[in-house]
Amino acid sequence: MSSMESLVRVFAQVQDPRKPRGKRHPLQGILTLVFLGLLARIREMKVLQRWAEAHWEQLREPLGFDRDAPPDATTFSRTLAKCDLSSFATAFLAWTQQVLPPAETLVVAVDAKTSCQGLDTDGDPVQLVTVLVHNLKMVLGQWSVRGEKTNESGVLKNHLAQLKQDFPLLKLITGDAIYANRPLAEVLLDADCDYLLQIKGNQPDIQETLQVCLGDAHETRPAAQTAEKKGTPLNAAGCGLI
Repeated sequence: MSSMESLVRVFAQVQDPRKPRGKRHPLQGILTLVFLGLLARIREMKVLQRWAEAHWEQLREPLGFDRDAPPDATTFSRTLAKCDLSSFATAFLAWTQQVLPPAETLVVAVDAKTSCQGLDTDGDPVQLVTVLVHNLKMVLGQWSVRGEKTNESGVLKNHLAQLKQDFPLLKLITGDAIYANRPLAEVLLDADCDYLLQIKGNQPDIQETLQVCLGDAHETRPAAQTAEKKGTPLNAAGCGLI
């Protein structure tokens, strides 16, 4: 089964909120088409409609459509507005678990970004903590910081147990300086998850502790070359490594 076919199958588990009368396109096909459009960085429904029309011969049969033309922009918008986000997230998680390599340990990066295009109920930009698999370029989890009334580190701490349950092969988490704190480190170690966290010069106490603990450690070259962000020099690495 191809990844596209498996995606259609898991989206078929999402309950269709539309009334039976007047339905012309399958819900799983619409959801899959929207998902493929997002992968192509298409965020406007009119653009998605034109993109689907240009590739309809290749998309129609695998996605389960039986009409000569794809859904129009209004159909996309109205259908998505009625769908339950939690059901979509559950289906997408099932697909993610299917396409991940079955025996490969997962190394992920955690970071928070502010979405200028996404606004919350108060009209403020949404800040999301995202967990990304390094080599697969795949997001395993994403949560709102403001929605949980905590900071970035607290969001990861709150969701770590569920993340490990969904992805048992998760073994190493990397993050910047905001995640370098004792409460999160203790939770990570309790979850049998190693970590590599950045320590900056504005954290002198932690930096001094690391120098005392690891100052005589044997230095080894990394297995891969890494690039540092400009203006954020890496002074020391966190404990808890494999």
